[in-house]
Amino acid sequence: MTLNGNPSLRRVIKGSENGKYTAEDENVVSMKSMAWKSIVFCAVTIVAAVLSAFLLNHYVATENAEALTVLLMVLAFSAIPLFIISLIIMFVPKTAGILGFVFCMLEGLVMGSLSAIVDLFFPGIAIMAFLGTCIVFIISWAVFRLLGQRLSNKFVGFVIVSFVSLLLLEALGYLLSLFIPAFASVMNNIWIQLAISAVFVLWASFMILIDLNNMKLLEENRADKKYEWLAAFSLVTTLMWLYLEILEILMKIAMLAKRD
Repeated sequence: MTLNGNPSLRRVIKGSENGKYTAEDENVVSMKSMAWKSIVFCAVTIVAAVLSAFLLNHYVATENAEALTVLLMVLAFSAIPLFIISLIIMFVPKTAGILGFVFCMLEGLVMGSLSAIVDLFFPGIAIMAFLGTCIVFIISWAVFRLLGQRLSNKFVGFVIVSFVSLLLLEALGYLLSLFIPAFASVMNNIWIQLAISAVFVLWASFMILIDLNNMKLLEENRADKKYEWLAAFSLVTTLMWLYLEILEILMKIAMLAKRD
């Protein structure tokens, strides 16, 4: 999954500032067109998610263990093509218009099944996570408008550096927990996990601001229209990540409530 979208988008933005990726005619990007492309990607993701959730629930209800096993195996191995597609889009941005649909479909299937599994244990959480994602996006969009539709480079740099640092610290914590009991007790603490999830939700909202800012920069720099799909892909993958983070934090809250 891409963050801040992906480096290729930043490369296109920098190139458009120098005229490398600008359109030679009036066929330039626009915020409205990028918004519609984002909606299309979201629609593909949601349809795929609903389909996989329906299939999983159906196989569980009918106790079709063989079909359920096949579905889960397909979803598990989908991580490989998702990773490959991400790399291709990263190095060949123009492919986002085609491969983005494949990525959204596969990611939607994974997210739908994961949501259905969580919903079996904590009914209603998936729809709450979806609504929460919509609310965070609306708030982020409103903040972006209030900020004058332009973020400073310092803010963008702070968000990216701090987020990467947070990821590395969490990974280091989990690695040390495998060898040091003290770290294991800390990393397995539900309250610490809840705090980490809350921070990631906050950072995901910042990433949405950056994605919107990137779209605005592409429009201001008159980038070629073919890069609209790349910008839309970056925004939608950030929303996917936000949904999963909200789903995780709601699941942890439900686990706390159930334990109490």
